[in-house]
Amino acid sequence: MDKGKRKFEESNRITRYFSRADKQQANPASNNESGINVEGVYESMGRFVCSAEISFSSIKKLTMMMNPSFPFSYLELKRSCLKVYQEEKAKVVQTMEKLDGLIALSMDILRRDTYDYYSLELPEGRTVFDYLCLRAHFIDDNWEPKSWVICYIDTDHIFKNGAEKTILKCLSDFHIEKKISTITPRDRSEYDDMIETLKNLPNEKKKLQIKCQQFGIYCCSNLLCQMVEVAFEEIEDIIDRLSVRSSHWHITLSSLQEAIDLEAKGKFLEQYHSEHEDLPDEKEWKKLRYVCRLVAYIYNAAEVLFFTKNPTASLYLHNLHQLQASLRKESMSTDRLDLATDLLQKFDEYWNDMFLLLAIATVMDPRCKMKYIEFSFLKYDDNSGNSKVTTILEAIRGIYDDYKMHSTEALKSSKLSESKPSELKPPDRDSEEETLEEEEEDLPMHTLERLKNCNFGFNCMDEYNEFIKPGDQPPKSELEWYFDEPVLPWTKDFDLMSWWRTESPKYPVLSKMARDLLAIPFSVASSYEAFVYQDYRMADKSLDSLGPVLINALACTRSYSPKY
Repeated sequence: MDKGKRKFEESNRITRYFSRADKQQANPASNNESGINVEGVYESMGRFVCSAEISFSSIKKLTMMMNPSFPFSYLELKRSCLKVYQEEKAKVVQTMEKLDGLIALSMDILRRDTYDYYSLELPEGRTVFDYLCLRAHFIDDNWEPKSWVICYIDTDHIFKNGAEKTILKCLSDFHIEKKISTITPRDRSEYDDMIETLKNLPNEKKKLQIKCQQFGIYCCSNLLCQMVEVAFEEIEDIIDRLSVRSSHWHITLSSLQEAIDLEAKGKFLEQYHSEHEDLPDEKEWKKLRYVCRLVAYIYNAAEVLFFTKNPTASLYLHNLHQLQASLRKESMSTDRLDLATDLLQKFDEYWNDMFLLLAIATVMDPRCKMKYIEFSFLKYDDNSGNSKVTTILEAIRGIYDDYKMHSTEALKSSKLSESKPSELKPPDRDSEEETLEEEEEDLPMHTLERLKNCNFGFNCMDEYNEFIKPGDQPPKSELEWYFDEPVLPWTKDFDLMSWWRTESPKYPVLSKMARDLLAIPFSVASSYEAFVYQDYRMADKSLDSLGPVLINALACTRSYSPKY
């Protein structure tokens, strides 16, 4: 059954149980101990809570509304949720154990705030909890992308036990410590030691890390937020005077652009004069327009990357390349400020580390392959493009060769394990020879002579052998066949996963390589959450006031089930 349908079915089961109980209460003669399956109701409630963002208090209100006499117990509901978690976790562990591929990790810090999310101050009585959220990203055997929470734990526990120890235990619990390809933390600079520890875990596919030169992935959303923060610091006083500050930087940008438009039309004083006495002067308006122009370049890239569902590496590469080109142009302008150079320098630090991996993953898109890489260098870069194309191609071939070798070794190992020499019976040679001699006695002498000729029945053997003799060139690899195939036209609705699912029989080795590369997350946040430029993002509010064990159970199981 589809998981989304199953959630509705669990909700309907709860309703049916309560409806049945209501009827029996209206007819006391039929109201007996078996009138309502309390255990069944708790099982359904547990599955419902584990798959939907609903709090315990809300489920209690719903229960009491449907059947006020139901013996509701938080403890029983907790037990049911933990039971569901253990059942679902066992399935997840089994799935990842069987996975013939690598798993990428992402890590974020989420805040549960009892007062007000994203408030800039800490009023009296406010309680704040920070949680580390660790996700496993991979593409399953049916080419369905998965992003499953495997650890959701408060940071106090991490400070006591250490991030490395906590994460290693989690990886061991899920039996994936030997399958990790990369990790994408929200702020990589804070976790260098942990990244190095994870990088040194035993892994049969080490060349994927070596050739891409990157195990710790820089989070793109965090980079863009930091760049915006640097830009807005230049006009911090103006933002405060206009009262347009927001926790989401794209909202702040929109408000500033609205003010700029009003000022250009001569209508700014009509709307803002009564509220603000200290208005920007002409020099400040010029500075404001300049900063907003730079931030708008960042927004143009962020809008595509964070509002697109499942953005591909090719989208990242293209839009970030455009952003870099815009910042370069601004930094060379005669009327520039130092800000453009500062932003470009910050971006280039990210680009120098991440470009190769982004380019390799982009090549796994049949709409791009190496053709887009060549095109992008011609469009955005100088004469150094040729050497970079060669570097990318060599890296791709190195990774492919590693996957090919690994696949060959796995195939040999599989054949050896399947063969059972003790059960094989040697052929009865004596019996075969006796049968052949008996048959030959009945044949004419001239036929017997001709049978001894190796060309008997196929008199063009020498010509055919010459025809099929291998040429000087070795047979093409899957990678070469992939490059030789025409590049697909770019379409917005192209389903990359469906294409690889269909073509994987044609490219059995290359498809495994593509699956591992395309699973890597380049940002830990998406949608509106990617525009929060503070040190934390909002945690699930329905997890308020629950113990650490239950919070972890709910955060994990909810990620295993699709949203409504």
